Amino acid sequence: MNTPYDEFPKRKVAVYIRVSTQEQKIDGYGLESQERKLLSYINDNKALNLITKPEWIFKDVHTGSELQRQGLQKLLRAVELKKFDAVIVWKIDRLSRSLKHLLEIFEKFQKYQVSFISIQENIDFNGPIGNLIFQIFGSIAQFERELIKTRTLAGKITSAEMGNYTGSKIPYGYEPVPNKSGKGRRLELINEEKKVVEDIFHWYVYEDLGYKQIADRLNDFKIPKGKCSSGKNKYLPWSARHIEKIIPNPLYRGEFLANTKDEYGNQLPEDQWTVVAVPACVGEFLFSMAQQKRKERVGKTSAKDHIYLLSNKLIDVSVPERKKLYGIPRSKGGYSYRRLQYTSKDKSHYPVFEISASMLEEEIWAKLKFAMTNTKEFIKRYLAMEKLNKTYLDSRQEELTSLRERLMNTELETARIEKAYEQGVYSIEKMNAKMTEVSKKTSQIEQQILEIEDELKMISFKDREITNLHKTAEQVKYNIDNFSRKQKKMMIDICIDRIEVDRKEIPSNGVQKKWHRTVTVYFRFDPERISSDLGDGRTRKHLNKAEKRDSKPKNGSSGVQGGRSCTFFTCEYQVKNVLEMNLNKVIYKTSLEEVSNDLSSL
Repeated sequence: MNTPYDEFPKRKVAVYIRVSTQEQKIDGYGLESQERKLLSYINDNKALNLITKPEWIFKDVHTGSELQRQGLQKLLRAVELKKFDAVIVWKIDRLSRSLKHLLEIFEKFQKYQVSFISIQENIDFNGPIGNLIFQIFGSIAQFERELIKTRTLAGKITSAEMGNYTGSKIPYGYEPVPNKSGKGRRLELINEEKKVVEDIFHWYVYEDLGYKQIADRLNDFKIPKGKCSSGKNKYLPWSARHIEKIIPNPLYRGEFLANTKDEYGNQLPEDQWTVVAVPACVGEFLFSMAQQKRKERVGKTSAKDHIYLLSNKLIDVSVPERKKLYGIPRSKGGYSYRRLQYTSKDKSHYPVFEISASMLEEEIWAKLKFAMTNTKEFIKRYLAMEKLNKTYLDSRQEELTSLRERLMNTELETARIEKAYEQGVYSIEKMNAKMTEVSKKTSQIEQQILEIEDELKMISFKDREITNLHKTAEQVKYNIDNFSRKQKKMMIDICIDRIEVDRKEIPSNGVQKKWHRTVTVYFRFDPERISSDLGDGRTRKHLNKAEKRDSKPKNGSSGVQGGRSCTFFTCEYQVKNVLEMNLNKVIYKTSLEEVSNDLSSL
C-alpha cells in the first residue's frame, strides 16, 4: 500500500562526505560513519521524499581549505549536468572550511537550481526560504568579490604611481628590472628586440605590409620570439595575432596605460587614467601614422572625405575674437578655408573671409618639408642662430649675475638710508628723496633682469626645438616625398602649432576690394606634444601642471600663446584676380628683425 509521500516526485540527492587525514582517526568522523548517518537520514525522513544512488555518493580524504578535491570536483561537474536536485552533507564544514569557497560553491548550486542540506546545522535550502538564503549568500559573495576587486585595483594603481609596470605579461622588446625603491618592477629596453619593433612599424607604415606578411617576414629572418616570452610560446613562430597586438599598443611609444577603468569596469575619462612612462621603441610620429593606417584598414575612415591639411590650425587674427577658418568645398570646384561673417560684441560687422586651400597648403607644406630635409639651413634661416653661440650666452649670463648683485646692493642701500634717518643723519625729506632714487634704480635693474631671463628662456626653448627638429627629421626625411595627404596632415598636426591669418584692405579706385594678407606660421618641433587632432588615447597626464597649462589653447588658438615661444615665418601676398604669393621676409617673434636671405628658392 502506497504512503501519502509516494504520490509526490522524489528529490534526487547527492551525498558528499569529507574527512581530513587526521579526522578519519577520530570516532564519528570517518567516511563510513558519515555515510551511514547520511543514508539513515535519507531513509528515515520519509516526509522529505529524498532518494539517492550509489553513483551519487562522493568522498574525499582531503583538507577542507582547498577546492581542488577529486570527489568535490566530480560533484560540481554533476551539478552542472543537473543530475540531482540537492546535495546533502553531515556538517557544512565538510563542504569547505573557507567562507570564500562556500560562497563560490553555493553560487554554483543556485545557478543550476540545486538545493543544499546540512544535517547538523538543520539547514535545507529547498523552497522559498532556501531561495532567500541562497540570495543572501550570493549577495555576500558579490560583496566579497567587489572588495577584492577594489583592493586589487587600489594596489595596482598605487604600484603604477610609483613607476612600476603592473601588466601580467612582459611585452616584446622589454625586460623587467627591480624598481630602485625595492618594490615592484620597471621595464627596460632590449636593444636587439627594439630594432625588430622599429622594423615592424616601418614595414607596416612605409611598405604597406599586413600583419600576416610581417609575421612571415620575421619567420623568414628567423627572428626569435623574445627574451621574456613565456613557456612554449617562446618557440612558436610569429603569427598575425602577435603583430596585431604590437601595432596599437601605446606602450611602444612610451606610455603604459596601467589603468583606464574603474572597479566596475566602466571607462574612465582620459585625465583620470593611470599612465606610467616607459622607454619608447618608436617615435610619436611613426606610431601615429601606424594608427592612422590601422583605421583605414578596418574601414573607420572614408576615402571619399577630403582631407584639409590645415584644419584646426588657421586663425583669423584680423577680427577681435580671433575666429577659426574651416575647410569647405567650393561650388565651382576645389576647396578653400572660410571664416563666416559675424557681428562682434561692439556691433561691428565682419564679412566672410575666404582663402583658397591649394596654394596655401602647398606653400606651408613646402616649408615643413624644407625643415625636414634641409634641417641645418632651416635652423640658420628661421631660428636666428647667431644668438646661440657660447660666447654670447656666457656674456648674458655674466650680465645677469652682475645685475643680481646690484639688486642686492640696492636692498642694502635702502637699509643704510633707514638707519641714517634713525640716527638723525638724514631728515625725513632727505630720506624720502634718497628712497625714491633707490626705488627707481631698483625698478630699472629688475626690468633688465626680467629681459635677460626671458631671452635666456627663449634661447633654451629654441635649443630644445632644434634637438626635436633633428629627431623628427631623422624619422621621416627619407620617405617624405611619398607621403599621402593623411600622412601630411599628421605631420602638420605634430609640427605646426597654429597659423595666424591677417588681412588689411588696400586702398583702390576700383569697385572690387583688394586685400593684403599675411600668414604667420608657428612651428612646434616637439613630437612629444602631439596635437589633440591625432587623439587615439594620447594623454597629457605625463606633463606637469605648468606644461599642461602652457599646452592649453588660449584666445582661440590651437596651441601656445603669450609666454611660450615658437618658431615662425611670415609670408605676405595680395589677392587680385589670382592668388599670388611673394615670400619677402622672415621675422623672429621677440625682435621682429628682418632677415635678408633670399628665400625665393624655398
